[in-house]
Amino acid sequence: MRTTLVGLGMLFGVACESAGAIGGPPYPDDASENSDASETSVDVTTDAPRDAAAPDVVRDAVTADAARDTAVTDVPRDTGGSLPPGDPQARSATEMCARWTADRVLRASRVWTAGADACDPGTLSSAAHDDAMRVLNLYRWLTGESVAAADASLAAGQQSCAVMMTVNGTLNHMPPSSWRCFTDAGRAAAGSSNLALGTSSPAASVDLYANERDQELGHRRWVFAPNLGPTWFGATSQASCMQVFRSTHATVTPVAVVAWPNPGPSPIEAFGGVWHAQSGLRDVAGATVEVRNDATNEVLAITRVSAASNYGNSAAVAWRPSGWTPAVNTTYRVTLTTPSGAPVVYRTTPVRCR
Repeated sequence: MRTTLVGLGMLFGVACESAGAIGGPPYPDDASENSDASETSVDVTTDAPRDAAAPDVVRDAVTADAARDTAVTDVPRDTGGSLPPGDPQARSATEMCARWTADRVLRASRVWTAGADACDPGTLSSAAHDDAMRVLNLYRWLTGESVAAADASLAAGQQSCAVMMTVNGTLNHMPPSSWRCFTDAGRAAAGSSNLALGTSSPAASVDLYANERDQELGHRRWVFAPNLGPTWFGATSQASCMQVFRSTHATVTPVAVVAWPNPGPSPIEAFGGVWHAQSGLRDVAGATVEVRNDATNEVLAITRVSAASNYGNSAAVAWRPSGWTPAVNTTYRVTLTTPSGAPVVYRTTPVRCR
């Protein structure tokens, strides 16, 4: 299955679009969508600067090697009082897996009911929207961030956005008035949302956004934005629009930077592609990155991946393993040496949840 996505970047940025094969941690109805990273194709279009900007996203495939079936062991960390409350490195594998498994169970029996005609926004089920918010906040919990709130006042515009993308069969942050089913509210929502086409549910689109591996990681950085404000999903059975431009004065995250795969025990599904770290306070974009096997102290080769601009109101740095595959129950120590300030060090351990 081919899925197209468009996401928002810096507040005064440029719009980019791309299409890619998708794979990665599937929901039951997406099980046939797994693909290897080598299958991804990307076409980038740069547009005029505007208040809505975007790169594009694909959901990462978990390679066969990364998915090696090894026993899950629960290894609580000895924090020694050095980690603040809420730091994901202080969690046990059992705690992480319990939430990862529970929050990824989709409860909606039907995502969307079509209206009387193609332009009718229809009805997005409350259960499907709850599924999307739960998965969004699962990812944010994993990285140690604040809960994103839902704002139902955004519903009409977001739903119009999803219908416009569905009916016209493509994605556009600045849809022209000549589009079928055009509305001003839908256009406004499109200009401030992560967009996905070809997804079965809004919850599935969150997986795509969080695990993208190219195009500056724009969707991912909005999902993990520390100051992500109240949001809402519009969706049909084919398209999704997630509002991302409403920033908030969120509480400070307990981690120095937001990283995915997350610090501490992390689901193996997170390790299939690109790793990244982002911060609104530290210049991580200019950081040097070192990854070591924490047990052996061996330095592991990485390849840098572009993560420019201010997507998610954050600077970011990204990389992928080069010549090695993350192994279950092996802890990796990441050190980010920024141009100023003390180095940022965190540990992440792939865990297979059962």
